[in-house]
Amino acid sequence: MNERILIILLCIAVPVLLVQGFWIFNDARKRGEKYYWLWGLFGLMNTPGNLIIYLIITRVIIDKYAKGKE
Repeated sequence: MNERILIILLCIAVPVLLVQGFWIFNDARKRGEKYYWLWGLFGLMNTPGNLIIYLIITRVIIDKYAKGKE
């Protein structure tokens, strides 16, 4: 019984992580991030924590810093 639960969880978790990593990779590349591939790998580690961290850093911190330089 426990093996079935583990298989079901893996069948749910793996696609979610892959989609999240792919989305972060593409978004970082479109935004012109220097290390977009590293962001993509970062997105594969866990969900949704790394997605939240990515969004905070790129949308709040980097955008605020870029506005301050102009």
